[in-house]
Amino acid sequence: MAMALRPSWENAYSVVDPQINAEGVHLWPFDLSFPVEVRFFTFGKRRNTRMTRHDYFELLYIHSGEAVYQIQDRFFTVGGGDLLVISGALYHRLTVSRRGRVKAAALYFLPELIHANDAAGDGAEYLMPFLVQDSAFPHVVGAASGIPPQTFDLISRIHRELPAQDHRGRLAIKTYLKMILILLVNHYASYRGTVEIFHRNQRAIEQLRPLFKFLEARYAEPVGVQEAAEVVRLSKSHFMRFFKQVTGQSFIAYLNHFRIAKAEELLAKTDKSVAEVGQEVGFCDQSYFGLVFRKLTQMTPLQYKHQFTQSSAPAAERQPAAPSRRAEPRDATITSL
Repeated sequence: MAMALRPSWENAYSVVDPQINAEGVHLWPFDLSFPVEVRFFTFGKRRNTRMTRHDYFELLYIHSGEAVYQIQDRFFTVGGGDLLVISGALYHRLTVSRRGRVKAAALYFLPELIHANDAAGDGAEYLMPFLVQDSAFPHVVGAASGIPPQTFDLISRIHRELPAQDHRGRLAIKTYLKMILILLVNHYASYRGTVEIFHRNQRAIEQLRPLFKFLEARYAEPVGVQEAAEVVRLSKSHFMRFFKQVTGQSFIAYLNHFRIAKAEELLAKTDKSVAEVGQEVGFCDQSYFGLVFRKLTQMTPLQYKHQFTQSSAPAAERQPAAPSRRAEPRDATITSL
């Protein structure tokens, strides 16, 4: 009889956000000899993760709670028992949780895991649900379909085999993964997308790559839309439309998210003051820095810094936080920032 799964739940913000670079790419530290991972994440109420994309494919099973998930400029309400199918080529994030904390099981894998030693040449067919994702793709597989619980059971089996140290373990993981993929291939059998969609998305990212490199080097300086458009050799109006189409955000919103992520790292890992951090990440106006920081993280820069100071202090020195006099809102709204 299989052992019951006892997942170790991790805070998604502390694990994922620090791994996202200026391009918005989530860089997961795979064992490249066998690139597959299972993690169990919690997402707190009202906090947005950064918009991100990645070169791996992702399945996100909502274990409990209810949230809004953004993929490009589309929003999906998902609840316990639903499954999200994400190619990684499209920018995406969990925006707000609507009923307390959300718990989700994430399966990450590089497509090479299926393509490797693909003597039968059917790797692309297994991966078809990820390769045909366009602007109309139905990313959510509802709980009522019966597929998500089967998928979660197989994800749990993969988790129990990790890290796969021998041939038997790796064979088991590949088998379970292919069983998941067959479920999805059958579910999306009537969807009429083409593999060209995947390649078109990749070409769009390539066109913006010089800008992402520019931002990594110059985010502390004033960067306007016109200057960003010139970096990728587009007119301002064309750039604004193209950037929103590719990333799901306006350029200014994207830049603010990136700068705040840099600020979070400095606040957590250095002794620099809030004013110093704001200046260092490109906010000349400290009050505006505080406004943007609070809107994106649901706390002030000082509160964010304080939580790390408290957590690193010896237990005897820690002081309990004063209780808030303001009631928590029952729901959260999606911000445009």
